[in-house]
Amino acid sequence: MKIYKLALSLLVIASMFSCSKKLENKTNDDTPVTSLTQLVVADDFTWQSSLNGELHLTFINPYNVSTELEIINIVDEQGDIIVRNKIINGEVSFNIELPQNAKYYVQFPVTGDLFEITEIKSMELTLGQTNTFKSATAVNDDIESCTTCDNPMENSGAEAPYYSSGFKIVHQDNVPGWETNAVDKKIEIWTDGFNGVPSQEGHQFFELNANRVADLYQELCLNPGSSIVWSVWHRGRAGVDVAEVKIGGSIESAVTLEVMSDGTDAWGHYMGTYTVPEGQETTFFVFSSVSSAGSNSVGNFLDNFEIECDFDGDGIPDSEDDDPGNPDVCYVSYFPNSGKQVVAFEDLWPSMGDFDFNDLTMSNQAMIAKGETFDILFADFKVSVDAIGAGLRNGIGMMLYDEEGNPIPEEIIVSVTGDASIDPDNTNGLILTNDVYSFIDQYYQNNGVGPTNPNPDTLFFTVTFTNGVEDILPELYIFRSNDRSHEIHRSNFPGTAAANPNLFNTFDDDGNYQTSNGIPWGIEMILEGDYSSPIEKIEINEAYPQFLPWAQSGGTQSTNWYDSPVPSKVFDINQ
Repeated sequence: MKIYKLALSLLVIASMFSCSKKLENKTNDDTPVTSLTQLVVADDFTWQSSLNGELHLTFINPYNVSTELEIINIVDEQGDIIVRNKIINGEVSFNIELPQNAKYYVQFPVTGDLFEITEIKSMELTLGQTNTFKSATAVNDDIESCTTCDNPMENSGAEAPYYSSGFKIVHQDNVPGWETNAVDKKIEIWTDGFNGVPSQEGHQFFELNANRVADLYQELCLNPGSSIVWSVWHRGRAGVDVAEVKIGGSIESAVTLEVMSDGTDAWGHYMGTYTVPEGQETTFFVFSSVSSAGSNSVGNFLDNFEIECDFDGDGIPDSEDDDPGNPDVCYVSYFPNSGKQVVAFEDLWPSMGDFDFNDLTMSNQAMIAKGETFDILFADFKVSVDAIGAGLRNGIGMMLYDEEGNPIPEEIIVSVTGDASIDPDNTNGLILTNDVYSFIDQYYQNNGVGPTNPNPDTLFFTVTFTNGVEDILPELYIFRSNDRSHEIHRSNFPGTAAANPNLFNTFDDDGNYQTSNGIPWGIEMILEGDYSSPIEKIEINEAYPQFLPWAQSGGTQSTNWYDSPVPSKVFDINQ
């Protein structure tokens, strides 16, 4: 199909010294750009159609809701969670790959706030605008509740009764949910900022040592046999204070699960798990003072208690657990974060082709399973071969980079199963197939020439990872079946260790898998829905009229160019 390759290459050799001058002239006059051969783009243009990059979030918090160590989500228009992360030191970042032809939002479950993502940048978000603090998060209907009531912890932040300022020592009958075994039955409540001490959350918090050393406790409505995750924040008053967290069937039989020790500089966070014994109809959550830097009536501040169900006992609350029935998998994310990645190649590199970008078109999606610390356990990949316009025989490779696209020097792959194997020539490399034509069950092209297949062949494989890998960026590329070193990548990725360096800067290549005017041999789209490849020998800008405006603008205009094809110039396998 590419029988004109030799003639084209000779033509390019003859004109390579004048090509740059011609391109420069075409961009300096008023002649409209109608072809990729006339187009000049910025050197740093990545030819990616997506919302991608680092989304960095900080917060304005007028209601002093708890943010530290809280989960924050990216959700789609249906409210489905597509990626989670945890706020640390008041900030959180996501490495994002999202379609531009759909809407996505930052969701803060504590308040229910939603913020639309319009571009990938640093965002400062004002929390509490919905006034629905501690809103419930939907959990799989098959997961049983751990409680016999709507909320196992009442008045968890000492917010009732409310006091405008200072502190109060009040009888337990006036403090919803809480009791004390102090002889005088008194409980002490402080307000935010009194004596320079801020609440960890909200307006108020407890001082465990009220008039004397005693226990502060609450009776919980927990189902026997169920698992919970508990958490609490603790702080010293006059110095380092020490208190115990106990849970059991009575105050006397409660077992110490944690010893909390903190000074006056910051709130300390403590959490753990507890399985309610069978037959234990009553469960007590107890705080006991061990010591204080002041007198017996001074010390051990407490705030923001939480009890949440943990069906699989993995230490992650069901409301945050993406797989609450699996004790090994806590979180699930995707590549791309939503939709699918489509990559389309010209395969005559280092010589120019016909710019239809249908020599090999592939779709890629991955489900990434993570543990409790967000480290990747394994990833399930699905790569479909959507169009094959090449007369040459090509293989498919994949490199796994870090979230910023940088090589990972140490091997992070433990094993690979399914339709891929470890690349012996590249650290963190995979070979999906050495020859696309030998992989597909039935010959097809899906580009308007030759046989077609409404159900393109798909490669399925699973990669298992070493501990400590938090994020990966997979890169699909192609290579010659009869010459492994002849690789073709998108211009924002380098050749691998197996690539032949002598091919760079020959014919039409300018050294980075792009021509001197910045035209690549591979492009990427992240999209919702399907993509139709241009018919054979129809330039992509003819099949998609918004493609040139998108490229000329450096990707800032016509961002959804792939949504507006000329029907007669693309091949739609659904027709």
